Amino acid sequence: MSGRPPAGRPWEIHAALAGAQVGFALFPILGKIVLAWVPPLPFAALRVAAAAAVLEVARRIPAREAIRRADVPGLVLYGLLGVSFNQILFIMGLSLTSAIHTTILTATIPVFTVAAAVALKRERLTIPAISGIALAAAGALVLLNAQRMPWGSPSLSGDLLLLANCTSYSLYLVLSRTLLARYRVATFTAAVFRYGAVLICVVALPGLRRLEPRRIPPSAWASLLGVVVLCTVLPYLLNSWALARTDASRVAFYVFLQPLMSTILAILVLGEVLTLRVVGASLLIFAGLAAAMLGGRIRARLVS
Repeated sequence: MSGRPPAGRPWEIHAALAGAQVGFALFPILGKIVLAWVPPLPFAALRVAAAAAVLEVARRIPAREAIRRADVPGLVLYGLLGVSFNQILFIMGLSLTSAIHTTILTATIPVFTVAAAVALKRERLTIPAISGIALAAAGALVLLNAQRMPWGSPSLSGDLLLLANCTSYSLYLVLSRTLLARYRVATFTAAVFRYGAVLICVVALPGLRRLEPRRIPPSAWASLLGVVVLCTVLPYLLNSWALARTDASRVAFYVFLQPLMSTILAILVLGEVLTLRVVGASLLIFAGLAAAMLGGRIRARLVS
């Protein structure tokens, strides 16, 4: 094993977290192309299995790092929380509830992460953090035109599944930091995907058997490649690198940037119009980031 990872400077940590969210924000655009030809669960299985394969290659460069047997149960748990349950619960929830509910509930991940970190006595709840999360949450709600959310729709089951998804990913962020300090980022992330891919592939097996690869056009395959590399492998590596060097709640806080970045990409790629509501939401989100950072610079400390 390589021991503790070297400390990162604050701007490097912010750049890694922002870069990860850019990758995640690309997913809706590339994912729509793939979903036109591949059903959701087979798509999730292909995404995770391909990412696991790429990460297996990446972790062998420059040399393969061995994993201790004692750490395998923890890696299996993180694979379930951060990959298996995260993907399956999200897709099932999305299929039962509205897209607006899905996006709003996904934006609660930082709140769940702070609650989990505080409950597990991993972090302290501070006033700047509360203020920052409140401002960023308000920005996300404004961006999503929250006042028109169809809360009266019969989608309680889907909403509960999405909340379970948020809980699962938040627990992954909080619990995985200790083990992250023992391995290189590529080694840790590859192991998480390797173990997490198993359950998804089992659940998606019937759909995979019915899939006809010859009917899928090159554009869809190219988009799937983009999803694997740009929206999965790189974001997870960047998130894991940052997670080993800062607090879990700060990593989750950048989830708030996803709606903003997705909107910017929609304007640039799809030609949508920039509105005052989008501008106002952007200001609130960045005000929230500033408020959270005023509590003190991100410490490039290593987990114990």
